[in-house]
Amino acid sequence: MTSPTADLIATLQAATPAEADALMRSACAALRMRPVTPAPPDASALRAGLARIAETGLDGVLQRLLHDAPQGSATDALAALLRPAELAWDEPQEIDWAVRHWEACRAEGQLDEELAADFGEYWRQLEWSALRQHLAQLGAGHAQERRLLAYIAKTASRYVAFGPLKRAMEARFPELFDLGFSLR
Repeated sequence: MTSPTADLIATLQAATPAEADALMRSACAALRMRPVTPAPPDASALRAGLARIAETGLDGVLQRLLHDAPQGSATDALAALLRPAELAWDEPQEIDWAVRHWEACRAEGQLDEELAADFGEYWRQLEWSALRQHLAQLGAGHAQERRLLAYIAKTASRYVAFGPLKRAMEARFPELFDLGFSLR
């Protein structure tokens, strides 16, 4: 995973929407120019993040993230760029950037057949990549704990595979599931 630099994060935080859009499009283009070979998920980092949510009952989620989620996914770098712990974008904006990146990667032959054929599958893998990253950051004690928890809750709520994670989060952090909660 390649995380966005602190300078890019600071610039994005101070940017107008139009400036942020231009910066993100440029950052996505840079990702395509120098594709990163992603590392497989770190089981101990994921285990530490899950332990911050619940002491027991999440072994199935861990196994799912290690085996069913793509190992060293092509979406890891984009997930880190779109969902850093320090920033949150409105989802339509995330999807816009992801679609544009997916289309360009497809045109450049950078995706395997399954990802190139279906943006929905690409988006699912991107969300699962982000979930792995957020759990690892949570386990490492990242300063943006509340935003990481919100990102984790959002993703866990979307996928049946993460039902146990969602239930554990609802029990420990019910405020993250209140109507009207925002990542911002």
